Amino acid sequence: MPVRFLLGTWEGFGENGSRVSHNHEFVLQDKFIRSKTRSVSEPETADSMGEIHEDVGYFSFDPARNTIIFRQFLSEGFVNTYILEPSESPADPLVFTSERCEGAGNMRARLIIRLLSDDEYKMILELASPGEPFTPCQTLRMVRVES
Repeated sequence: MPVRFLLGTWEGFGENGSRVSHNHEFVLQDKFIRSKTRSVSEPETADSMGEIHEDVGYFSFDPARNTIIFRQFLSEGFVNTYILEPSESPADPLVFTSERCEGAGNMRARLIIRLLSDDEYKMILELASPGEPFTPCQTLRMVRVES
């Protein structure tokens, strides 16, 4: 499974200064990889509140389509189902494009994960309104803190 490199605990920062932690582990007799995210953004002003985002997701292999599926459940109430796009080379980034975004109208999403080293990756979330191209929404740089 090309997402195996994600196994472990990671910490990092988003471009907006948010502190982010990811934990990826095998679950259910090692048939799936569970992904947990927690992101904390500090208040921007003395009068504003910070923000906490959490999500949990599961990577699985769909033999009928011969691809990896990522199902993500977000604290904002959305549920996204992504499909791993085919790539030319193992060095290419992993590109997961949504096939369904529940609770988000007709929005589309794309996750791009680029391995920078054995202990570092970059993740870009892109969003698109119907008929519009994807545009970057958030970029994270994550460093492994535990295998």
